Amino acid sequence: MSTDRTAVLVTGAARGIGYATAERFARDDDYDVVAMLDVADDVHDAAADIEGGVVYQVDVSDHDAVRDAVADLEVDASIEAAVNNAGISRYFWIEDLEPEEWDAVLDVNLKGQYNVARWVTPRMYRRGRGSLVNVSSGAGTRGSVSGGVHYSASKAGVLGLTRGLAKQLSPHVRVNCVVPGLVQTTIGQAGDDEDQGLWTDDGIERMLGMVPLQRYGQPEEVADVIHFFAGDGASYVTGSVVDVNGGGHLAPTQEFLMPEKSLKPEVED
Repeated sequence: MSTDRTAVLVTGAARGIGYATAERFARDDDYDVVAMLDVADDVHDAAADIEGGVVYQVDVSDHDAVRDAVADLEVDASIEAAVNNAGISRYFWIEDLEPEEWDAVLDVNLKGQYNVARWVTPRMYRRGRGSLVNVSSGAGTRGSVSGGVHYSASKAGVLGLTRGLAKQLSPHVRVNCVVPGLVQTTIGQAGDDEDQGLWTDDGIERMLGMVPLQRYGQPEEVADVIHFFAGDGASYVTGSVVDVNGGGHLAPTQEFLMPEKSLKPEVED
């Protein structure tokens, strides 16, 4: 359907980087509709604070549900930009990493990004314009010490997906990737039960001491880079992967976040 109204779609939008990104687009009134897609119930509360915010309570790993959400959104507005932010992270020692757990993380972190790209970017391409921004992680470029190897694999896959799409969808759709470092969000936080988190307080303190900028990143700082990639200021940028990590990619990688989870079983003779 032809429409003059425009939309941006943000996944994982209930909190953290996703919410900050949705708020950033709304604040500048870039689009008529800010579509916030998340599996969590609190996405409804998040959208209530966003000018032009509409909710799609959808699991990005559900191919058909993503298709239906995109089709519904496109009835009243053309999706001009999309942000693939939804992701999950859990630690498992490789010997304990069962296929079901592997599939669960890959389905959200990588297949979920494919699902959005599959249903959003062909429409952009046929209209001759559009931007897709994928969110990866330092785990995808350097490996993870807090998430499992399936998390690292999924985030590395996002880099390949980004570059492949950038080539395939040129010249009409730009595709870029943001790689956050240690950002102050709820993902991986232990809360009251430290054993349930990915990082100990001591591990975080030691990691921040190795980051050149010596602090957490804020979701809004990542959102600013995503916003730039999606806009006209990045009109000659596609296939790019940009670290937003306070220089964390310059620090050595070591097992300092949760040492007790990094212990390997003794090798039997």
